[in-house]
Amino acid sequence: MHVKDLLDNLDIRVKLPQHWYSTDISNDFEDPTLLENDEIIKIEAAGEKNTKVIVIDVNDGMSVVTRFPDCKVIGVKYLGNKDDFEYIGKPSELYF
Repeated sequence: MHVKDLLDNLDIRVKLPQHWYSTDISNDFEDPTLLENDEIIKIEAAGEKNTKVIVIDVNDGMSVVTRFPDCKVIGVKYLGNKDDFEYIGKPSELYF
């Protein structure tokens, strides 16, 4: 599954950099919950052990993270350029 598929399934229309649409998010988002759809789009998929979260801020970047029961967060934040990203390794209020 790609970000574009997820947004289409939730009927969300937003203009994003092309490489964000084609980001592979696996099948962990088959049963997503839309938590926020404003300036920031926040989508969550709760699993048995972990929770996957996508946070899209058109002005700041798109994050795809895994949130563990102990509140540890790991993931990747995709920025404006195709090869521009950073790893996320500490909790942030944005993911809770």
